[in-house]
Amino acid sequence: MEEGEPLGATPNDKLVITKIQSGTISEGKLRVGDQVKKVNDVECKDANDFFRALRYATPLARILVNRDEKKAEELEARVHIPEDRAKIIQRREGYVYEMATLVWVQNGPKLGLGIKHYQNRVLVSRVDPGSLAEKCLVLGDHLCDVDGIPVTDKDVARDLLVKNLQEKGKVSFVVERPDSFEAKQWAKQALAANILQPPSVQMNDDVRTIASKYRAALKALKAPGKSAMTTAGATGGKKVQIIEETATHEIGHDHEGKALRKVK
Repeated sequence: MEEGEPLGATPNDKLVITKIQSGTISEGKLRVGDQVKKVNDVECKDANDFFRALRYATPLARILVNRDEKKAEELEARVHIPEDRAKIIQRREGYVYEMATLVWVQNGPKLGLGIKHYQNRVLVSRVDPGSLAEKCLVLGDHLCDVDGIPVTDKDVARDLLVKNLQEKGKVSFVVERPDSFEAKQWAKQALAANILQPPSVQMNDDVRTIASKYRAALKALKAPGKSAMTTAGATGGKKVQIIEETATHEIGHDHEGKALRKVK
């Protein structure tokens, strides 16, 4: 390999290769699912060790990996995202992307999944031990879609998830998973954030200026000279009264002879 030439292989925090870029020197030599152990006999404990060793490896890099064919095939299947669903993803630095599928089994494990929305993203907020969700999802995962339908609201995502599990017995997601330290910190803060907190995205200066001018203009407005309740020729306007007492008019029901519980 030449100095400065990209390897084209992306490892996660456990040094498992999660992506091979087409046309790079890694193609045909490394596989998705390979776990890096050494570079030129230098042991690698994390991604920083790996890239540091590569920096001084030119012109020859011998990369020792653990390769499990079965696990490699499973991981390749997960990271391969169908083209029509890949189009909806806006890939970001520090994240890995893969498919996750939940298969419902009668009398099998419970779903065990909790979700929340934050900044137009549906995030995995709870994964119960021994559940279906535990097999393919982790805390902080961003569910980009549900069976090909993009989702930004947890209620919409939940309804689609339940509907597809009931009708098809399975449901799939495109998952955006935090991989870098910064991405994991963002996910941690997002999960801890209260949905009632003020928006974390500030309005632009020009929008704030327009809003401020509008609020000032509202304060300067004078009360109308004539009430909207005033009719032509009337000497005084009608008054609106709020009456606390309520009247009940029973029209009919299909529970004849049964006592109904009153609701308020």
